[in-house]
Amino acid sequence: MRPAALLVGVGGLVLVGAIVFGWGQSELASGPSDRQVSVTPPVAPEPTPPAPKSERVGRPVAPTIAAPPVDITQLERVAPREPLSPLGAPEDPATRPPRETLLHRPVAIDAGTIEAEGHRVALEGIEIVAADEICGEGGGSWPCGVHARTAFRNYLRGRAIACTVPGTPGGETIVSRCKLGPADPAEWLVAQGWAHAAPGSGYEDEERAASEAGRGIHGAAPGSN
Repeated sequence: MRPAALLVGVGGLVLVGAIVFGWGQSELASGPSDRQVSVTPPVAPEPTPPAPKSERVGRPVAPTIAAPPVDITQLERVAPREPLSPLGAPEDPATRPPRETLLHRPVAIDAGTIEAEGHRVALEGIEIVAADEICGEGGGSWPCGVHARTAFRNYLRGRAIACTVPGTPGGETIVSRCKLGPADPAEWLVAQGWAHAAPGSGYEDEERAASEAGRGIHGAAPGSN
């Protein structure tokens, strides 16, 4: 009986294993392909309604009014009105007091007198040597006035000179102290011997030194030695 019972038990185990194995194979065969997956389709966004167009109301424009025709032959030029106060009145150069003015491109008329921008100015503090003056005597005479004027022209070299002059030029000769940059042209003329110092001018020491050195009109003609 024991062999038969053992055989029955083994057969039962084999039957149970076959049933389990068959069920596993059926699960594997069905796999994920047999499963149904529900997919929800994407929902498209609703279109944004267009913004309402603003209604523009046109502003009425007045009709263009043309200027009436004017006969230019009937127009008359009137004098400008007087200024409301003296502060607004333009300055009249003729009534302006003399003041220091920069005169451009001066021309030496002689050693101490210049003409520039309509003004004729004689340097103050000197006794001018005229352009036709002759220095020396006899055979030693020479045109010292011409030499003095040439020396003064070379000194100026057309540079602007500052002198005290009226607002508008006149026909008279103005006596004024002038400056050529920081230099005093009158002092230069006396120191170089091309002018005499006026009494009380303060240039007496310069004339004394020029006379002792024999410079300019205090010496012989240039180039004679």
